[in-house]
Amino acid sequence: MNSLLEALAQADQKVKSEKAEKLRLANQLATTALKLPPEERQPLLEQLGALLSADELTEKFTRLLSQNKIPLTNVASFQQLLVQATRRRQLFNFQPEWKLNNKRYAYKFIDDLGVKRPETYAFNKPLADIAIKKSTVLKPENGSSGNGVFIFDEEGGAFEVRSGEALSTTKEAIQKAQQLMSSGVIKKDSWLLEEFIGDFEQGKPLPPVDLKFYCFFGEVGFVLEVERANETRYCEWLPDGRLATTGRYPGKTFIGNGFSNEQLETAKRISKAIPTPFMRIDFIKSKNGFSFGEFTPRPGQFSSFNETFDRYLGECYLSAEARIIKSNLERAQEN
Repeated sequence: MNSLLEALAQADQKVKSEKAEKLRLANQLATTALKLPPEERQPLLEQLGALLSADELTEKFTRLLSQNKIPLTNVASFQQLLVQATRRRQLFNFQPEWKLNNKRYAYKFIDDLGVKRPETYAFNKPLADIAIKKSTVLKPENGSSGNGVFIFDEEGGAFEVRSGEALSTTKEAIQKAQQLMSSGVIKKDSWLLEEFIGDFEQGKPLPPVDLKFYCFFGEVGFVLEVERANETRYCEWLPDGRLATTGRYPGKTFIGNGFSNEQLETAKRISKAIPTPFMRIDFIKSKNGFSFGEFTPRPGQFSSFNETFDRYLGECYLSAEARIIKSNLERAQEN
């Protein structure tokens, strides 16, 4: 353990030394740029700005680039902003988006907005107290990543969403749920049973498609479509309907059916009602239905976007923060 920590500390020191050398060279370039005529200075500063990360932009560099109207396009990082949001919650112990991570509060919020969601048959119950019904879904109240989610079919069997495994009896599903609690994957014995929003074929469930909207205070930056019919596959979209290139899920992609403008506007409307820069809003889509699923304030694999897309989502986040500040100032002036 100590040897690993020591090796990590040495690696950190090496990075700091390389960064110090990088800043020395950047200072030389900046000094040279100031001596050039404007038509030569501008492209050099653009290249300089593109090579410096946010933590390398000293006051001197920031002022120089800003005065010369060089956009700081490589500063925003979705990954770093979500990490900072986590630290913000640790300091203040409250962020509105995390209250909505609880399905009980989420469903009340969605009901108030008049958005369709699955009918609930049991809420906040120990697993042993839930009477399983056909054509329902069992979920842990505070689960994530599909862990502990089981779809019960019309013939007494079940389907485990996370693994894609078909189970022949309800009892098997309950045993699996108990194992997830015993192993610590599900940390609390608090479950809900709700209506299955999906289709059946010969009595067996056809897993619905997930549409996960990455929302930024009234705007959508990105949509993830997930299909779990035979194997889990992913299709990633920009809000204008073009395919997104994110660098994620190599070998696991497909061309999905996307989303309608009405579905996009529903996600925007919900997002605008949440005073936070980012919230992923997940929906369930079947052949004949579109229903709210859950809120996800910190998505899994948020650090796996390629650099370009991470910056793009970071810009979406910062723009949302600015809109929230503006909205709060306008409200304060009205009062």
